Amino acid sequence: MFKWPLTIYNYATLAVLTAATIRRISQIKQKSSTSDEKDAAFHVLNPTFVLTLCHALLMFSGLAAAFLLLKLQKERKKMYHVLDQGLGRNRSEEHDSHHFKLNKLFISISFSFAAALSFVQIATKLKYLDLPDTPDLINRQLFFIILEGYVIFIASSCISLVAILFFQLCRILQFSISQLIEEMVPKEKEECPLPEQSLQQIHDVQIHYQEISNAKLYIEQNFSFSLFYTYGCCIPLTCLLGYMAFRNGSQADMAETLSVVIWLTNTMLALMLFSIPAFMIAEEGDKLLTASFKMYHETLCEERDLLVLSQMSFLSFQMHATKLTLTAGNFFMMNRKIMISLFSAIFTYFLILVQFDAEKERAGECNNQSRVLIVQPPT
Repeated sequence: MFKWPLTIYNYATLAVLTAATIRRISQIKQKSSTSDEKDAAFHVLNPTFVLTLCHALLMFSGLAAAFLLLKLQKERKKMYHVLDQGLGRNRSEEHDSHHFKLNKLFISISFSFAAALSFVQIATKLKYLDLPDTPDLINRQLFFIILEGYVIFIASSCISLVAILFFQLCRILQFSISQLIEEMVPKEKEECPLPEQSLQQIHDVQIHYQEISNAKLYIEQNFSFSLFYTYGCCIPLTCLLGYMAFRNGSQADMAETLSVVIWLTNTMLALMLFSIPAFMIAEEGDKLLTASFKMYHETLCEERDLLVLSQMSFLSFQMHATKLTLTAGNFFMMNRKIMISLFSAIFTYFLILVQFDAEKERAGECNNQSRVLIVQPPT
């Protein structure tokens, strides 16, 4: 009943988001209509430039996320088929119920942060918040101010939904890997199974592992660039927003500080939703490799058949050759080491920005002092 109206709404919203993104990117070097002439001069540390750049990155990221969501919507049957292969034999109502509750929680948090970002932008335009203003999307009419807030809400929601979808898909994959480990090293096992039983067990594990590997490849094909792009955007966004918070310092009131904190929290939340699930997959993959050795030495009988040994060796080789670790655009592996590098880069660039700001203020003080110097002629 609502399929076609919602489809028209989706594509109309996508067109508005595309136009707003192009408009905002073209305004990065423009000054705000309410900025003082002294503060509006273009430089990298100008708060107006910083906030306009943050908006441009947010809108562009939201536009890319919207296209990805539309693509996944068209391929949803394939996604369900690939992911349900690993869970079909181990699904339970309790697990599904917990899964849906977690979905609702994340969507509520996503809606709250998107609405907060939209409210901050509208309140800034209407002069209820004394934050650095950005160039007008169209003009200062109330309709266009609300439209700008709506675009920010849609962009933030799209980013959050892609991150939540990635988190849930990885969580399903993690659950499948845990079930596979239990199949490989069961708690209750026969002391010395027959070769036919061992071969059947190895065959079942191989099939289940291949299904999990297919699901991992599907996730990586659709989210690999998103992972790389998220890490590329979160570094400048976090540095610039942290610089804004540091620059305002004690001069900012509670509302301004809260607005910057909302921006920072939303950025870090998206980063964590893309990072932690990938780390969990890498760690579960390492447990799977350990389970393959346990299966080789403990589960099977000491007097092994040569065919059983060859099949077990092939299974171990397959698991080592195709590790269940996600990559970010095939540039780097998603594990905990990359998080250390990320925070080191953020801290380093933040210190560079603070140093540039201090040098700029020092240069301004020197210019002011040189202007008030009066050279008296000799008597």
